[in-house]
Amino acid sequence: MVKISALNPYLPTSPSEFCTNPYDIIEKEEERRLKQNLNSLIHLILPEGEGEEVYPNAFKSYKRFKSEGLITLETTPSIFVYRQESAQFSQQGFILGLALQDYEDGNIVRHENTREKPLKDRTKHIVSTNVAAGLVWSVYRSNQEINNILEQIKRKKPKFDFLKYGYHHILWKEDDPLIIKKLENLFKEIKVYIADGHHRAASAAEYRKIQIEKSNGTSDPDEPWQYLLSYVASDDQVRILPYNRVIRRINVSENDFLEELKEIYEVFLTEKGFNPESKHQIALCLKGNWYRLTVKNKNFKSEYESLDVTILQEKILKPILGISDPRSDKNLFFVGGIQDPNEMEKYVTEEDNDCFFNLYPVDIRNLESIAELGGVMPPKSTWFDPKVLSGLVLHELKEN
Repeated sequence: MVKISALNPYLPTSPSEFCTNPYDIIEKEEERRLKQNLNSLIHLILPEGEGEEVYPNAFKSYKRFKSEGLITLETTPSIFVYRQESAQFSQQGFILGLALQDYEDGNIVRHENTREKPLKDRTKHIVSTNVAAGLVWSVYRSNQEINNILEQIKRKKPKFDFLKYGYHHILWKEDDPLIIKKLENLFKEIKVYIADGHHRAASAAEYRKIQIEKSNGTSDPDEPWQYLLSYVASDDQVRILPYNRVIRRINVSENDFLEELKEIYEVFLTEKGFNPESKHQIALCLKGNWYRLTVKNKNFKSEYESLDVTILQEKILKPILGISDPRSDKNLFFVGGIQDPNEMEKYVTEEDNDCFFNLYPVDIRNLESIAELGGVMPPKSTWFDPKVLSGLVLHELKEN
């Protein structure tokens, strides 16, 4: 049900120096540090400038990357296997093109709504530069035949193997038309589910619409801009960490808040911080004290309603604390990726917030099931870790 395509991308000549984390998780301090290096992708994905001037500046950086030989064109249509490897965790998947028509048709399944401001930003960025530098991370339900092809490609000598952000990043190239064709046929039978990168996907779809309008509907279905630059992995190759919630101020007394919590959860005071051991359990740090919360009523009408992020939002944050829109409410912010309860506690004891909700991670199959039914996950439900690098492969959508 999904059409894939080999790519003719640009690859960095020095990936360890060039590649970065995705633009949307780069903090200001890291951005400032990266911008001291003229050979970093940061100048394309988060360009210098104010207001609208950032977009032509991004294009200038991309032109400079090519003229200075920081990136070079792969002339043979290829797919890639990308692996991130550490002693604690490893993951791997394909880098290839996914047909954006399948995005429009629902075969590339979404689980998150996009927001207007970041979508406009990424659309202006891609229209100005005509290149995709960040991967849209999708998953497919584990398929042994597809996974076997991936392992076959890994027998080759890697094109890249370097260390960054605590992981070995290894890239293999496959340009054998027979292997690519076999993979194309296998993907025709499946759907894929967007895990991370909804705004990148939506902006690529907007770019495609613009190009179709320019061509009056006579465009070639195999134009590069018809395809979404994608990292596509088996769903047993992902690690989801919780996306935790921090409340700056509770608007009731500590005792009253605990009593309200007891309507929904069994509440137990604990000696120290901890990570939840199962679904429907939350670790709460409230004014420096830790509590174990366990959901009382587990009779849910849907998988969506059974999610801990849904229960917390609909039963606690909204009715008790008045947080109706978790994306915009200034009394709430999100913390993803940390696993040490001592670090979580600092948000309360050192940073003067009232409470930290430490959640159990969402299961990837919950995400798939909800998305399959056309559902939307609550905001900031999943933190995929580690993040896949940006700049490893650059997909030029049309010649500049």
